[in-house]
Amino acid sequence: MKRADLDALLPAVFQDSVAEGNPLDAILETAARLPEPDEAVLDSMDRLFDPRRTSDNMVAFLAAWVDLDRFLTRRSADNTGGELLSGSGPLRELCAAAAELSRHRGTRRGLIRFLEIATGHRGFQVKENRDRDGNERPFHLVVTAPAEAEPLAKLIHAVVAYEKPAYVTYDPNELRFEQGS
Repeated sequence: MKRADLDALLPAVFQDSVAEGNPLDAILETAARLPEPDEAVLDSMDRLFDPRRTSDNMVAFLAAWVDLDRFLTRRSADNTGGELLSGSGPLRELCAAAAELSRHRGTRRGLIRFLEIATGHRGFQVKENRDRDGNERPFHLVVTAPAEAEPLAKLIHAVVAYEKPAYVTYDPNELRFEQGS
């Protein structure tokens, strides 16, 4: 709140007695400065909730809001989670794309988009109703990933396990890495 706004709130008798250097002036000056830190936070609130501009700790908090915290390293002590670091670029991008990903969850398009953002690599393929050898296998899917994504196999398995339709099977041993996928 501005000092002039504070002075205007005072009864007229007090307004007349405010003079530079007197105790009332000092109290009003202090009262005007007290909310400055809070106002600074409120002025930058949009930065706080933007996953691309916020702090690393806040990214982890935002990830929990959009149900992505299961992919954080801190949650994978039982080796079922992914390998995303709380402030990593892929997690920031996943948080930013959460609405789009939610809209396409359980679809081939959604799974491929999720994998691309989480790994930072393009070229994933998802084949439905086929096994690794191309034989018909109802309600099953096989994922083919680009070769450069091979170090992220654990994350890919976690993403597929959580993002595939519930009625579909997926065998992690069938994950293929191909050059130029």
